Amino acid sequence: MPVSLGERVGFLYLGSSPTTSRTDYAIALPYPTQGSAAFETSRMVDSARNANGEMVGRQVGRSVSKQNMGWSRISCAEWWAFNRWIESGHFTFYCHYFNFNMGGWETRLFYVGDFKASPGPVDPNTGMPAYLVDASVNIVDCGVV
Repeated sequence: MPVSLGERVGFLYLGSSPTTSRTDYAIALPYPTQGSAAFETSRMVDSARNANGEMVGRQVGRSVSKQNMGWSRISCAEWWAFNRWIESGHFTFYCHYFNFNMGGWETRLFYVGDFKASPGPVDPNTGMPAYLVDASVNIVDCGVV
């Protein structure tokens, strides 16, 4: 059960500056549907095999995060606000997120992946959906130090 912190609680906080935080942001994305928020980490490796056939390698750069998100149901207003913000020149943005590998909040430069959503029930008079279903998007860490 969610705990009320007396503030608007988001899953991710997006903004256009490195100072983006839980209190200073442009868009706060709602918590995804449980089981639809896989957090991935990629590590680039420079590796080869030595004369004994043993792997010799090292990590190149830093770990890179990817946040997958899905909502079984999301309001059109929240979904469209996010899309409009991205389309208004925010293909790359700062994301304040909880890093599940490190156990703490951090802010990094990210870019957005593909958006996907299906309309819920459509109002026959306006032709607009009441809400969206099976919506998903992923955002990927740019890897900038």
